[in-house]
Amino acid sequence: MIEQIKKRTGNSKDLVIRELDICNEKISLLFFETLCDTKNINDFVLEYLSYLKANKKIILNIKDYLKKYVPTYKIIEVKTCDDVLKYLFLGFAILVVNNKYYAMEFRRILDSGIMKAENEKTIKGPRDSFTENYQTNIGLIRKRIRSENLWLKEVTVGRLSNTRVGILYANNVANNKLVDKVVKEIEKIDIDTIPDSNYIYEYISKNKSLFPNVISTERPDLASYKISNGKIAIVVDNSPFVILLPSFFIEFFHTMDDYFQNSINSTYMRIIRIIAFCITVMLPAFYIALITYNHEILTPNLVVNFAMQKEGVPFPTILEAILMNITFEILRETDIRAPSALGSALSIVGALVLGDAAVQAGLVSPIMVIVIAITAISELIFSVNDISNAVKIWRLIFIAFASIGGMLGVFIALILLVSELSSINSFGLPYMYPSTPLDIKDQGNDILITKKYKMQFRNKLTARKNTKRGVL
Repeated sequence: MIEQIKKRTGNSKDLVIRELDICNEKISLLFFETLCDTKNINDFVLEYLSYLKANKKIILNIKDYLKKYVPTYKIIEVKTCDDVLKYLFLGFAILVVNNKYYAMEFRRILDSGIMKAENEKTIKGPRDSFTENYQTNIGLIRKRIRSENLWLKEVTVGRLSNTRVGILYANNVANNKLVDKVVKEIEKIDIDTIPDSNYIYEYISKNKSLFPNVISTERPDLASYKISNGKIAIVVDNSPFVILLPSFFIEFFHTMDDYFQNSINSTYMRIIRIIAFCITVMLPAFYIALITYNHEILTPNLVVNFAMQKEGVPFPTILEAILMNITFEILRETDIRAPSALGSALSIVGALVLGDAAVQAGLVSPIMVIVIAITAISELIFSVNDISNAVKIWRLIFIAFASIGGMLGVFIALILLVSELSSINSFGLPYMYPSTPLDIKDQGNDILITKKYKMQFRNKLTARKNTKRGVL
């Protein structure tokens, strides 16, 4: 079988095969030096094996000896070549004695370690975040939910990557039918590699909308809280982001910090986020409609003021808005992709110098710069990239309708947006819940957040088995 393993791995240079002759018995040790902790293998396997030269009985009972003296809790007897390769790629060392194969875990730590969340800033609360290590991510959740009701199901996905995908849920709260459905959908995935958790979402979700119907988070406290509410968490090996499903639209206006602060303050900030969403989607369209078609809505002084600012600008308002919007998106993408030392400088140069130069050159009006700046700032309130991308597309849709029909076009676009949101199905649940269908009880954690709700109740749709806290 060793020759077969060599052949199937292309005789890779990082595959170490150490052959020993102990008590006239050939013993072989196989491992990938790039995946295993070679120091521990030297200290606790090769050194221990050197003690066996004078003891034939130990060779015959090698498995018991390994379990007793080798400091690893995972010692598994494997029988097929596929299983041997599977454990080799998981960071196990394979000991071959008497044509029997024993896998011993000696993984090397190959992740970035537990650090602060980068995308989801923490104001008040735990600051640790998920890593690329599958077991660490599971442990960060189990550290917070110390209950026998936290169950884990595991599926291996990817013909080349053999990526472990864990499905975590609270058995006494979550909908087990949905859990089984998610597991079956993941088992059906047929792909070479799974580089990130978003691949799992795209395969199992039937959502065709621009708006996401799952939450992707790097915060263990958020994942643990949502699991306790009946959601399902999907942990993917080599990905620092955990998927939570099902999700509702209003949850993208919530943050975990809301639950660590005074309820009145949290409610106020949620209202601000909703206002920011409306501004970033509709403000340019409103401005275009008012300037181009519906002057009668404005006071005479404002009409004259806007007309004076537009004087000398060679482009129509719609083209002016699109050019400024594209310019900002280029600046933002440059800020994200550029090295951190350059990012801030580029943003300042782009926002101040280019903006001021464009106004001085008469290419855009000062009011358009203000409108696009407010729009861009309002968009930055969302840390979830999927929501930001949806907002960008819908902003362009609103601009297009406003340029054609003025305020009537804006209202038509608004109806289309509401229809789009209302039609989304989040794994069998209405996306706009608890607003549509209206549920008075769950309004305690919708736009408003009440102390009584966050202390005593769970979401009625996700926590079907137990909507009152105190069990998990």
